[in-house]
Amino acid sequence: MVRRKPCPQCRRRRQRLRARSPLADTLCSPVARWGFTLCTIAGLYAQLTVPTLIAAGLAATAWRYR
Repeated sequence: MVRRKPCPQCRRRRQRLRARSPLADTLCSPVARWGFTLCTIAGLYAQLTVPTLIAAGLAATAWRYR
């Protein structure tokens, strides 16, 4: 089993999020959580269905693996 370093933002081990790409590892940062949440709210306000669903999915994943 490979041991990973703790996340610098939340000091937890990255074992729940088994991402191999650095792009997916950025979901651990608070900027990503709040950014995707604000994009979801903006998409709802502008009545854009598909971008809102994509942003909501990314926001839910970011909040789950925080």
